[in-house]
Amino acid sequence: MNPKATSREAILETCRGIVRKQGLSGINVRAVASACGVAPGTLYNYFPDKNALVLAVTADVWSDVFCLDGQQEPGQGQGQGTGFATHVKRIFKRAREGMARYPGILPTHVLDLAGNSEQRSVGQDMMRSFFARVQDDTMRALESDSRVKPDAFSGNLSKRGFVELVTQQIIVLLILGKDNCDALVATIKAALY
Repeated sequence: MNPKATSREAILETCRGIVRKQGLSGINVRAVASACGVAPGTLYNYFPDKNALVLAVTADVWSDVFCLDGQQEPGQGQGQGTGFATHVKRIFKRAREGMARYPGILPTHVLDLAGNSEQRSVGQDMMRSFFARVQDDTMRALESDSRVKPDAFSGNLSKRGFVELVTQQIIVLLILGKDNCDALVATIKAALY
């Protein structure tokens, strides 16, 4: 067999294509190996079993959805002087566009996490880690926004708590299939500026 994909990154890229067309249910060792042009055993050099493959693909897809691969829109550094409200709007927009590339990814992923308890636990840990990255990026945006009023955070409202709340609301809006996050952005502006 003449391998077309023999790196973890190339395998995950192929898997993203499968997920775009068939959803996460299209990810299985034989289908991925065939699409990559390798023997099924080759995949086990990179992923110990199907669950590990599915989890890696899921994490890779979510990174693509939220543009966490380091790519940014031209002229837009993540969290660097763009204003927190603008940053939140951009995250939401990119995530909506990313989810459009992977129809049904959110409900499928939620159902997958409801599966066996071992996979659910690993999947939940992976998602916590993933969303921590989103929150860290969002925290950098908040800390770099010089327009935030000095008394915006006090008492029970910390910067970290605010970022966690905003991130959770972005996820809720995405789950609900909302087209925009205008009410969230208006709330952020009222609270911070």
